Amino acid sequence: MSLFDGHKVLGFDTETTGLNPRKDRIVQYAFIGREVDGSSVCQTELIDPGIRIPEESTRVHGISNEDVIGCGSFGEHAQDIAELIDGAIIIGHNVNGFDWRFIEFEFMRIGESLPTPYALVDTLELARALKIPGRHTLGHLCKRYGIGLDRAHSADADAAAALVLLWKMVEGNQSILEGGLRGIQELCGRKRRPFAKNKQVKEGVFPGNTDESVIFDDGECVIAFGKYSGKSFSFIDSCDPRYAKWLMSESSPIGKSARDRIAEYRIKQE
Repeated sequence: MSLFDGHKVLGFDTETTGLNPRKDRIVQYAFIGREVDGSSVCQTELIDPGIRIPEESTRVHGISNEDVIGCGSFGEHAQDIAELIDGAIIIGHNVNGFDWRFIEFEFMRIGESLPTPYALVDTLELARALKIPGRHTLGHLCKRYGIGLDRAHSADADAAAALVLLWKMVEGNQSILEGGLRGIQELCGRKRRPFAKNKQVKEGVFPGNTDESVIFDDGECVIAFGKYSGKSFSFIDSCDPRYAKWLMSESSPIGKSARDRIAEYRIKQE
């Protein structure tokens, strides 16, 4: 994809035991794309989540408890996953709101450093920013753009579809093509690089109990985790005040020192 020349570019998707990253686990992941040198990447793996896969989840992605026997825990896959993510432009549908949150929690559970992508590009956010008509599910968008998705909810199929979908949405849009990654990130209201280099996360500690959950960039407070990862606190406060209120509460993953700095910043802006 010439839009991202000089970068490792990977479509990414996960399948999980459920929708809550606090208690659910990844059962399949896939990376589809290319390395910096142009060589192809196509890696799909099953993971034994260590907990039961509910029947309702199996009905969605087709992965059963029997399928993951002997497939290795997340910890056994973590190094491969980190090596693929580090320095890459990761493209996925709802990757910020779903897949990346699962990655955050999985690495937290094993007490390992969170890998550092060059950027996350969320095709769901982009579809909304471009105001594409109709529903913005991956299936509906693929149908709109003529992208085959015969095995929806298989991680490799969804990862590949997100990669193609990104190109379909931006081709012909000269301003985005000229702006490249920065143009896409700005269109989605995100900074180019919302990721701090993470120090090792101690087992049992929620990602963000250190100030790395918030990046202070030129005086602006940028949230570096969760569904608004890469967006400024002021943006979140304006569009989702309930979420902003939670971020500033004691139950938030943001540490007290970071919350105090955000409060100081808000006072200065008033």
